[in-house]
Amino acid sequence: MNKELLKHAQEYIEKMAQGINPITGEVVPEDDTLNNIKITRCLYYVNDVLKEVISKGIKGNKNKGIPFNLTIDELNNYELTEELPLSKIVKKINDLKNNLDMNDLKLKDVYEWLIDIGLLEIVKINNKNCKRPTELGKDMGIRLKHVYNNYESYDIVIFNIEIQKFIIDNFNSLYEYI
Repeated sequence: MNKELLKHAQEYIEKMAQGINPITGEVVPEDDTLNNIKITRCLYYVNDVLKEVISKGIKGNKNKGIPFNLTIDELNNYELTEELPLSKIVKKINDLKNNLDMNDLKLKDVYEWLIDIGLLEIVKINNKNCKRPTELGKDMGIRLKHVYNNYESYDIVIFNIEIQKFIIDNFNSLYEYI
């Protein structure tokens, strides 16, 4: 399933639901079929379904066997952000997929790759395994951020722009690892 085609179809459906001819951009006459309340409601419903499929994919299609991989064009659409946890980076990478039948990149696999190449390590803290940047990881832009949330505090691993660029630039190495 092609994500770009779905986006294009969703835009057409949304225009029609609004009573606009998606080809010409003109408002359709009041007596046009598109302005029938039942048709309008149906179009808005289909529009919402398409938006959800575009953002989340089709649940039944998960793990169809198409391994995760991105083209160079898809990877070039990654927008670097100041500082992010790895979970958000992986979500942004998964959002780049045009093929909705493709499996998602797994956070666990990226963590394991970063540990394998020496940028992260597992450290025992209070009998709990915690991921922490190595000295090399710190030099490349991985740091700990102390967070206060719901009356508790904890550390999260944050990735700056340079390390995000490293992950994107070395995507083939990550892909070969998984």
